[in-house]
Amino acid sequence: MGTMLILIGLFDLLFGATITALTINLAEIAGELESKSALISIGSGLSQFSGGLISLGNTAEAAAAKAVLGDLPPIWLSMILAIGRVILSLAAIGLGIMLARRMRTALSPLKKWSVLAVAWGAITILTTIAIYRFIGEVTGGLAAFVTVLFDLGLHIVWPACVFMRVRQKSP
Repeated sequence: MGTMLILIGLFDLLFGATITALTINLAEIAGELESKSALISIGSGLSQFSGGLISLGNTAEAAAAKAVLGDLPPIWLSMILAIGRVILSLAAIGLGIMLARRMRTALSPLKKWSVLAVAWGAITILTTIAIYRFIGEVTGGLAAFVTVLFDLGLHIVWPACVFMRVRQKSP
C-alpha cells in the first residue's frame, strides 16, 4: 500500500500543481478584466447601441470571458482548494514512504489523512460543480462525466479504501 500511496500521491501532486497554475492564470485574467471593466462596458454599450457597426477592440470576447469567470468559483477559493490538494498529496507521499519502510507508526496518521482527504475531496467536488458544468458545455457531457468520475475516484474512493484497509490492519 505504501508504493500505491506514493504513486497516487505523486499523480495527485501533479494534478494539484496544475490546478494551482491554472488558478494563478485565471487570477491574472480576472485582474486584467477587472482593471478594464469600465472600458469593456463602454465598448459593449457602443456596440449594442450601434447595432454592431461600432466595435471597439474585442469587447465581445472580453464580455464573454467576464461572464465565464463569473460562473466559476471565486479565485481565492480555487486557490485554497488547490493548495490543500497539494498539501494532502505531499502528506500521502510521506506516509507512503513510511509504509514502504514498514513503519507501523504511519497507520494512525494515515487514518487521519484518509478521513481528511475524503472530507477535502467532498468539499472540493461540491464547490467546483460549476467547473463540471463549464467542462460539459465546452467539450460535451462525456468529458464532464469523465472528470467527475476521476475526481470521485481520486479524491473520495481512494482515500476511503485506504481508511478501510488501515482500519483492518490497526488494532
